[in-house]
Formats: sequence, C-alpha cells, structure tokens
Amino acid sequence: MNILVTGGLGHIGSQLIRELANRKDVETIRILDNLLTQRYCSLFYLPEGRYEFIEGDITDAAAVRQAMQDIDMVVHLAAITDAPSTIAKPEETHKVNYIGTEIALHAALQASVKKFLFPSTTSVYGEAEGIVDEDSPEEIYKPASPYATAKFAAEKLVKNAYLEHGLHTTVLRMGTIFGTSIGMRFHTAVNKFCYLAALGRPLTVWEDALDQKRPYLGLNDAARAFAFIEQHGKAGELYNVVTENYTVRQVVDAIRAVVPDVQIQLTKSPILNQKSYHVASGKIRKLGFAYVDNLDEQIKNTINLFRGIHHA
Repeated sequence: MNILVTGGLGHIGSQLIRELANRKDVETIRILDNLLTQRYCSLFYLPEGRYEFIEGDITDAAAVRQAMQDIDMVVHLAAITDAPSTIAKPEETHKVNYIGTEIALHAALQASVKKFLFPSTTSVYGEAEGIVDEDSPEEIYKPASPYATAKFAAEKLVKNAYLEHGLHTTVLRMGTIFGTSIGMRFHTAVNKFCYLAALGRPLTVWEDALDQKRPYLGLNDAARAFAFIEQHGKAGELYNVVTENYTVRQVVDAIRAVVPDVQIQLTKSPILNQKSYHVASGKIRKLGFAYVDNLDEQIKNTINLFRGIHHA
C-alpha cells in the first residue's frame, strides 16, 4: 500500500515515517510538508527505497491533489500545534487546521483514498469537569485555544466525509505528546520542562496546578496507535489515545529524579494548558490496544539529549 503523511517532518511524523518503513505491506511512504519549521533533519538517514517527499502546504489544493495520487491511506498530521501561540493568530490557525483538513479530505475523495486517519487533540475537552470520554456530551466541552477549537471543528468534517461520502475516516484524540524523535519540538509541557531543567532554568508552574491532572501520550504509543486504529478502528468513530493522566507534580518529580536541583517557580497567573482535566481511553483499550510508554524513562531520555551542556 501507499501511505501519505501530511506534516510528516514534525514531532510525531518524523517518528511515524520511520515506523512505517518496518512494514512489509507498505510500498511507498509519501511525505507532504511545507518545511515552515525547517526540520530538514527529519529527512536525514531515512531507510532507502520507499520515500517520496513533496514540499508543499496543506492549504495549497494543487499540492495536496498531487500528494494524494495513488495513495491508499492518509495520516493527516499537518497542523499548527503550538496551542498558546495560536491565541495570537486565530485566523491562520483556522486556515491551516480546519481549511487544510477540508482540502485534504476533498483531495482524498477525488483520489479514491481508502482510509483517512485524523489526529485531533484531547484539548477539545478543555476544562471539562470530572472524567471525560468519547461519549461525553459536547455541551461540557470547553476548548481553551484556537488550536483546540479548530481541531474540534475539523473532527466534524472528518466524520461527515464518512457519513456523506463513505470515506473510511477515523479520529484519534491524542494527549499531549512526550518523548524523543529526530523532528521533535519543545513547546509541549513535558518536553519544555525537560529542556528547561537540562539547562538549569526554573520550571514555571501555576501555583494551583501542581496536583491537577492532564492527559499525556508517549510518542511510541502515538505511532503504534495509528497502526492499531488502521487495523481495528471503526469508520466514522473517534478514539481517545492517552498513555496516562499525570499531575504536574508527577511530571516534576520525574524530572527531579534526573535533575535533583531543578527549581520550581510558582506563579499566581493561570497558564494555558496547565488547567486540569482527566481523559479516559477505555474505548481503544477495549479493542485490544495496550500502552507501553513510560514517563520516567522518556523524561530521562529527553534530558539526556542535552547531557553535553554544562550549566552554572
């Protein structure tokens, strides 16, 4: 089969395109990415023979149509994912995360793509109270950023592509990513904390957030989830994908086990993405998916990337 990964040079994509090369049933792995974040390194040292790269933007319909030709399955990762920064650019976020998805779905239908996997975010739940899952009523959702709002709206496009046009689509609502990849970024909570701790800088935490829970997803679990849902996911369905719900204190303690002298700087101002919510992921577990990532291990691996840096 031929697989297209949009946004394939990003934190998740750079890992996923390498995992796909291990599959005997995959002939071509095509990558569409605009290189806006200049992660050329994600193209380094790829296994030879099965990759194609198209430099193009997900909002460029012509580039997307070109990328979709002869494709069997799409993993649509292309998106603006830095939630706090999207507050300053809501229109651009809507264009990329919503309109870009609409363009990708249209091109997929035209190209007779068989499956379309859409990674959304557990941030669509926002500050919903209690434990939330896929069956929680939408009335309780409180998306707190243009990123989450656009992803939630795009989910409906993806579902309608199945209901109205018969495209086999599945939505994966993914927790905040942690773990290392060649194309990783450090804007998500765990990775940013690891970077700051490794360089001897304090971790800024909202004082009321230390014992609040948030959903996290290990990078290896994320890559495995796509393959699992491809095989076992039902068309038109959505699945929460969350390795575990951790408190900020648990994340800090795991960092302190590697960097004992890490300093915590408490602030009285609420920080976006440090507000509490708890996401259940029993639906995908019932299908047989098992999580394997370990927060302590991945934090150690991430901090060790900076082991050559000495800080006073």
